[in-house]
Amino acid sequence: MISSIVRNWCDAEAEHRLYLSNLMKKYFMANEGFRGPQMVYKTVAYYFIKNVEKLVLSHDRKDFLLSIELFIKSKADLGEASALFVKAVEQVFNYKRFTTKGSGWNAYALCRKSKARICPYCNHAYAFTVQSDSGDFRPTLDHFYYKDEYPHLALTLYNLVPSCSSCNSSLKGQADFFEVPHLNPLFDEENIQFYLSAGGDPTELVEAIQSRRADVLVKAKAMRACSESESSLKTFVINERYETLSVEAIDFYLAKRNYDEAALNTQLDFVFDEATLLRFDRASYSKYLLGKMYADIYDALSK
Repeated sequence: MISSIVRNWCDAEAEHRLYLSNLMKKYFMANEGFRGPQMVYKTVAYYFIKNVEKLVLSHDRKDFLLSIELFIKSKADLGEASALFVKAVEQVFNYKRFTTKGSGWNAYALCRKSKARICPYCNHAYAFTVQSDSGDFRPTLDHFYYKDEYPHLALTLYNLVPSCSSCNSSLKGQADFFEVPHLNPLFDEENIQFYLSAGGDPTELVEAIQSRRADVLVKAKAMRACSESESSLKTFVINERYETLSVEAIDFYLAKRNYDEAALNTQLDFVFDEATLLRFDRASYSKYLLGKMYADIYDALSK
């Protein structure tokens, strides 16, 4: 995770809660009679969903983790019948049905409420929604806690991360973020920092940018040591991906440095607008593609 989007779904909370609570209510009403020894897995599924109803509607990560522990215990208690239990839960929290285009509350309606424009995992791919007469597209919704492993969280609002297909499908795939914790864009603070490197010696950076740009690379590191940050850097191959973006990084570095030098020149008789000249407003960095990288370069030059 590069960007924190903790307020991303605030405009969608009421509608999604109503959708999910009504879905569970219909399930409870339709399955009152499926309780008994002849259908143990259905009985376990029924009471499991009853027990986690408030947890899957929650916006608290602790509730999600507790629900996962209860899910794992229910599977273990059922033994060989656990696969039937999982299937029963999947049928209730049917993500495929939610992604079907149509009227009412669905994945497209939800994504239109998203505040994020950029994939928070990589920060260099867009993740917005467009619907028109000619066609539609929306960001993929990554299940931070993988829906095939924890199907009861398939429709939980704060388990859905608007992301690019590269991060969601190509890189994260079926990775279990419950077993191996990663930074969560919907809950965690930003902890990945970018910097320019020319072989490890900071004093050589300016000279390298001027005369041997091929030696200049973009690097990423955790600002505060934590396993979640290291896992995120590895899973989303952040360093490898950003090494291909040195041209953009160097161009911004030079633009910012040239602006700073020009701003100090009292002989120039005009007013500078930094955000216009740089095409980047540090105060609103999260709205830009590569905004976190630019913000970190900006800060390094402003010290």
